[in-house]
Amino acid sequence: MIRVLAILPLLLLTAGGVEPQSSEDADALALGRQILAVQRALGNPDKPESLKAVTALGTDSRHYVMVRGWLVQLLAGDESIAEAAGGKPAEAVAARIRFLRKAIRAIDLEK
Repeated sequence: MIRVLAILPLLLLTAGGVEPQSSEDADALALGRQILAVQRALGNPDKPESLKAVTALGTDSRHYVMVRGWLVQLLAGDESIAEAAGGKPAEAVAARIRFLRKAIRAIDLEK
């Protein structure tokens, strides 16, 4: 979590056209872009590139635990919503549950 917070200022700087000053800055910027791609993927689980974005970051051994934990927590929340809906959640929630299970399996199989 701390690492994610550390890259936010870099994202803001580069959004304004400022270039990273070091290789660490460039690495943090690249990670930030990958995290944003995963966030977009989670909002659009039906798009074909969504699973690719999640597995690209989730299969990187440096970020596997962070991504898997993120996915598991989202899955737990969506499963709770589905259970509260009597097992018949809205299609958007059901689609995200299917996507999250598929994504977790995909990154786990790479490990």
